[in-house]
Amino acid sequence: MVLHLTIKNFGRVEFAEITLDNFVVFVGNNNSGKTMVMQLIYGLRKELENFIAPVTGIKQTEMNGQYLIRCDQGWFKEVELGINKYLDQNKSRIIGDIFGMSISAEELRVELKEKESTYFVSSVSKYQDEEWKERKNGIHVDILQYENGESVKAFENQISDSIYLEDAVKEVPQIIWRVILSEKNTLDLEQLFLPASRSGLQFLYKYYFAGGTEGNLVVPIKDFLRFLQLYAEDQQLQETRKDLLEFGEKHLLQGKVTQKDGETFYIDKIADKMISLYMASSMIHELTPFMKALGATQQIDWLYCDEVENSLHPLLQREMARWLIRMVNAGMHVMVSSHSDTMASRLNNLFMLSYLKQKKNVYEMLLELGLTENDLLRSNVKAGVYEFRTGKQGKTVVEKLEFIDHPLIGYDFKLFGSNLDKLYNEADRITG
Repeated sequence: MVLHLTIKNFGRVEFAEITLDNFVVFVGNNNSGKTMVMQLIYGLRKELENFIAPVTGIKQTEMNGQYLIRCDQGWFKEVELGINKYLDQNKSRIIGDIFGMSISAEELRVELKEKESTYFVSSVSKYQDEEWKERKNGIHVDILQYENGESVKAFENQISDSIYLEDAVKEVPQIIWRVILSEKNTLDLEQLFLPASRSGLQFLYKYYFAGGTEGNLVVPIKDFLRFLQLYAEDQQLQETRKDLLEFGEKHLLQGKVTQKDGETFYIDKIADKMISLYMASSMIHELTPFMKALGATQQIDWLYCDEVENSLHPLLQREMARWLIRMVNAGMHVMVSSHSDTMASRLNNLFMLSYLKQKKNVYEMLLELGLTENDLLRSNVKAGVYEFRTGKQGKTVVEKLEFIDHPLIGYDFKLFGSNLDKLYNEADRITG
């Protein structure tokens, strides 16, 4: 189950419908609204942490001191109604909080996608736990997520400060809402926005907080600066995160990033020399936030990156595309914007290979192209590609591109195709 967002007349954007799939790619012209929409999504997900999920619509039974609670289509409908009423009443305040200024929006609407085939079943029961010779009473909540009648995910939660089962039942919808919102039963969404200006901000964040005021920056950038300020390396990383870091170090960074006494250093693989980040190349500056996002004690599960190809040579953009897909395959949600035809084409090639993999064995083709199956989207991972198109009136319409499988061309990026045609015609004119 994923969130689907509808936006009408928000700033420059006339209309957009965006599904928050595992991997979301924005392409489009400069000043077409990609950054604002990405920041809006970041802020809305953060705001929806505070949404109080309704109790109405749930189905519950009690048996031998245990409650069974089912949340299905009836409850999902109540959730949608509640969220959209909340957004309608608070959209001006929410947008003002995110952007630090008033920006008009005719409509912000949220829908739960794939709700027809999904439901949750929770069991709520008392537990006793003896810890340090002290017996603690509490409530144990087991949640199973079903899709098409099959259990696909399990979540556990304990409510240690509650005594009565009846009270705990009222908290179950809130726990399930957090599961839907973040795909884990925790209040903290653990999301991080990497701005297009991430290189310079890495050198200024200490001065920003030292002034005693947070200034007039948008919330996603404030949170990015705060992440840099509080960053600490995780010394016990999960294997999946270690693998992602090692890929970035080997295929993009050609070295390592480390933190010492509050300062960031780059260790060059060839020279085996540690230098301060401010002495490193712009490419290192741009990649460092990715390394920190993957290696921090604060585990980032939702990563947003504006202008993902910044300062990357076309050959490194090809490797970045592989890296992004590996992040998604590792369970992260990734949203990026790009102006690069190289990045878009490389991602499209990997998407097409991912599709072919479902139809036939592509091992030899991968070997020939220097790729592995880890560079292809897993079958349960969904991607969405959106093109921001600016019309004559300066307003932007966001179109979700359809994946074309016959003939197999993947995503048809009209924006980049038109530009390449112009360059070809120009060269033909010059040489003809």
